[in-house]
Amino acid sequence: MKIEYGKKLSALYGASMLSMALGFLISIFNSRVLGPENFGDYKFIETAARFIASLVTVGFFISLTRLIAINNNASKERKFIGLFTIIFGIASAIGIITFLIFSFVEPYFFNNGVEVLIRRYFFIVMVIIGQTALAEILKGLHKIYTLSILSFLPLLIYLLLIYTIHQFYPVNIDLVLLVYYGVLLVFISAILIGLKPNLRFEKKLVKELYKENKFNGKPIYYGSLAGVATTHIAGLSISYFMDNTQVGFFMLSLTICSPLLVIPSVLGTIYFKQFVGMNTIPAKVFYFSVLCTLAALLVFYALIDFVVVTFYTESYLPVSRISKFLILSFVFHGLGDLINRFLGAKGKGKLLRNAAFLVGIVNVLGYTLLIKFFNINGAIATKILASCLYLAIMFYYYFNFVKRIKNV
Repeated sequence: MKIEYGKKLSALYGASMLSMALGFLISIFNSRVLGPENFGDYKFIETAARFIASLVTVGFFISLTRLIAINNNASKERKFIGLFTIIFGIASAIGIITFLIFSFVEPYFFNNGVEVLIRRYFFIVMVIIGQTALAEILKGLHKIYTLSILSFLPLLIYLLLIYTIHQFYPVNIDLVLLVYYGVLLVFISAILIGLKPNLRFEKKLVKELYKENKFNGKPIYYGSLAGVATTHIAGLSISYFMDNTQVGFFMLSLTICSPLLVIPSVLGTIYFKQFVGMNTIPAKVFYFSVLCTLAALLVFYALIDFVVVTFYTESYLPVSRISKFLILSFVFHGLGDLINRFLGAKGKGKLLRNAAFLVGIVNVLGYTLLIKFFNINGAIATKILASCLYLAIMFYYYFNFVKRIKNV
């Protein structure tokens, strides 16, 4: 059993490392061929799509993930996958309609001329929903190898395709959106078909889902609106108060810093199903996460200036300064995510919701008022403050949970 988990840990961690490297190469390619202004437009469209995608799931995917994780019946598992497929279709339809409506409203608030692109590539909302939801379900199914493939192979194929196209044809935002999200859509469809969903509707199963969603999924969803969806306000606010070039700089900084989330995230994903039966997070898991994160932080500070100038060119030099501060928020948030996975496996959705509400308040206030008065520095300060608060709350909830368990 330990050998099997070691293999899965190595597979997912290796895939995560590879996806980071590929994401790094993709960000270099996209930023170079598009330039700061068009790259900012591209990131603005993505931000708007991700914000809308985060609004429409209502917690059902989170609930299904836990129901699948605690289920041991193969037949029932396929029915849950079928229910997931149906909900994914409904959520995608709602998301696409909302995205299209946004394309008509957007010109009144943002003078960036991307409304036509939004209408042309409306399907990217569905892809974003599918990518996030499928990653959750695969975690509950403990299909770590499939999850590993989903994390890196679409990126590799996109990079090969877009680079080949670039040799014969100028690459613009249209091609980047079409190829990247087209490849992801193919993979999501193939994996979903491979899971062989049973689409037969059963009221009993739906009632079970609604019950789980009421006490776990929906509270986490509300928390997600506050804690995750509100982070997308940053891109919209920067565009409103500044311009899309600054959106590109900030979003690129987030991409460069994101690898520090991988270590605790991978550990939390691998142990999610086992956390259901554990009373505490194993000390070795937590210490390994901390030590690896600190080592990665030292390497980051040593290389960030060289990386930005060498790979992104000097026109993206502001990204280096932003990243040096933002990286601290990723350290705090990554460790908080590990505890979040444990509490999520325990069905503590309401606690996670409450934590996210508090983080969301910081996000909303910071990404509006601080950006308005302090520009990009306000966005940086907001990200760091929100992540510090998130980690502190996760520790507080975790120690209280452990204390109650010991007193029982």
